[in-house]
Amino acid sequence: MDPVQELHKLGWTELEAKIYVSMTSSPQSLTGYQVAKMAGIARANVYPALDKLLRRGAITEDPHPSGPRYRAVAFKLVSQAQLRSVTKSLSQIEQNLPQVSRRHRLITAHGENMLESHAIALVTAAKSNLDIGASHNTIQSLATVLGQAHERGVGERFLCFDNCPVPGCGVCREPLWISAGNFNPRGWLVLTKDNEETLVAMGEGDETELVLTTMEPLRESLRVLFADLQRNRDLGL
Repeated sequence: MDPVQELHKLGWTELEAKIYVSMTSSPQSLTGYQVAKMAGIARANVYPALDKLLRRGAITEDPHPSGPRYRAVAFKLVSQAQLRSVTKSLSQIEQNLPQVSRRHRLITAHGENMLESHAIALVTAAKSNLDIGASHNTIQSLATVLGQAHERGVGERFLCFDNCPVPGCGVCREPLWISAGNFNPRGWLVLTKDNEETLVAMGEGDETELVLTTMEPLRESLRVLFADLQRNRDLGL
């Protein structure tokens, strides 16, 4: 790896990079003539580059009766300053880009195959977290992709509609339980990916109906439900 070329990729001129890298090998401050000689460049070209390096904060200038002396700043400090500058620039770019209003997405579909296809796609695309509420017969088809999500570090919260006895169905990890009331929860599935997209389904086989949406009220309601159940379990309620 050539430090001169790597600095050049980051926006330094090749002359700036060559001078700076040369100066880092000297423990003492240098005259412009000494810098030019060390870097192997014409003396006339060194002073404009030194001025740019001073503005960049990559070198310091020390006064001296016979003329200024220059010293390289430790690269750790230079890199931190450049990182702050780049981060600030990127943030300003983001703030000034036109903001496009995205419409809420709402997809409805029917059938067990469509449910499995959409559910697998959501789990596979998850980057940070998944909230999954399911009954036994719907969670089984997601076992493989849920295991893969867990292996890549996706955080998961499981909600069991079946109140499976320990050890459970074998797919959910430390599931939260919820009373299903006086109805049969077979065929139920709720799945929220990265707090941005939610799938809700019920029914079995050809009678399966599902909704895939980015609407906030549904997503937020499910988030609160999971959070409340998690808190109750943590408190032993």
